[in-house]
Amino acid sequence: MAETLRMQSGERIVLEATTPAGRDATSAIYVHGLGSHRGGEKALFLERELTARGLGFVRFDLRGHGESDGRLQDLTLTRQLEDLAAVVDHVGSGAAGPRPRRLLLIGASLGALTVAWHTALARPQPRSNPVLLGQVLIAPAFRIIERYLAALGDFGRARWQREGTYRFVGPWFEFDLGWNVVTDADRHPHSRLLRETTLPTLLLHGTKDETAPLELSVEFAAECVGVRPRLVAVEGGDHRLTAFKERLLAEIVRFVAENSEGELACAS
Repeated sequence: MAETLRMQSGERIVLEATTPAGRDATSAIYVHGLGSHRGGEKALFLERELTARGLGFVRFDLRGHGESDGRLQDLTLTRQLEDLAAVVDHVGSGAAGPRPRRLLLIGASLGALTVAWHTALARPQPRSNPVLLGQVLIAPAFRIIERYLAALGDFGRARWQREGTYRFVGPWFEFDLGWNVVTDADRHPHSRLLRETTLPTLLLHGTKDETAPLELSVEFAAECVGVRPRLVAVEGGDHRLTAFKERLLAEIVRFVAENSEGELACAS
């Protein structure tokens, strides 16, 4: 059943939460990609399969998406991080059901970038709070604003800045983004993300991804300073990886088991 979380701005975030089967267990929080929503194919599949194995699962609509308030064109990475932090706090406080002991963050595309920055900027929490077990980054949209600007060229960049918004059209989306997403990106340099990522990290990336090239994840895995992410290149996979859901699940189950002493139960 959907519930709402109200931000300080008064805007609502809509979320759905399934609690873990055990009292001393893990919940996964799923963060969707740009232009998607909490009811996406990967989110629903992972919810079904991971809850069958005893994990809790939380999926929510970022502001500007799905049933949550806000406009997509007002999106910034800072706003994304505020949304995820609010959901993490909501779940960790027990407001969404029995408080899990551990949290696994899973993000897709821009949601994966949001997860990566959330964990990089996270500060030590009181022992009563859930522990961040690890992060799963599915086709992470590293350097997304840099790549958008490079694709637009000088003329497109000037037009975007002058008009305040720019319409992006792709095979699965059509949306406007405000110029604030560019200025806000300067607050989140990729070099800092490489320095401050310390959480166990699983990267899942398709070899045929034409939206966020695999090379971006290869670079991230090689250049992280504080941790060595495990990179799984999914042969033939595109950006969405919906045709490879079983492979994603198998890698996530393995990752959780490795980082939580075999907590996962077999699916019934």
